[in-house]
Amino acid sequence: MSLARLGFVPVLGLLPLLGFGCSDPAPPTPRAAYSLNFVKPGASCNVGNHLEVLGEVSAARRLRMVADGDEGATVDCTVTGSGTFDVSATMALRNSTAATDVRIKIVDISPAATKEMPASGSIIFSSAKTSGTAFTSTSDEQCQFWFDADSEQGVDAGKIWVVFECPSVTDGQYTCEITRGALALDSCGS
Repeated sequence: MSLARLGFVPVLGLLPLLGFGCSDPAPPTPRAAYSLNFVKPGASCNVGNHLEVLGEVSAARRLRMVADGDEGATVDCTVTGSGTFDVSATMALRNSTAATDVRIKIVDISPAATKEMPASGSIIFSSAKTSGTAFTSTSDEQCQFWFDADSEQGVDAGKIWVVFECPSVTDGQYTCEITRGALALDSCGS
């Protein structure tokens, strides 16, 4: 065997490794922002009024989204569909100032949803102020999700910016409300 032939042996041994460099790029990291007002409408609610936020979003502005893994946040979401969209999001915030969990599900939200003709959905919410107790929207009074007219809010595959209200959230014993919430998601699975 000549030395010239032996020079190719190490190169041929590396050929299978060259295929590992070609793969699909990693999917973008999901990002979220929410703002919701947990309200004590009366004696039927045992938790005081409080505002919970992740990032900076309102009905009028979407200023700062937080990526999964940043600032103690976990974000997992999907926004799928084409004419109408299904939205599923689980967000948690754990840091020195917050311990909040928010799970939202919206089925068949249309880009034309308005306050008068909203999409229905559900929420499960807990925070340090609820002592970690989960409050869930009720099936007979679901949360309402819509897009304000003349705003940049909207929905498309992988993203949504929407406002919402939940007239009734309960822990099974007490009933409270969530008023004028705002939610923004992007880079979600679609």
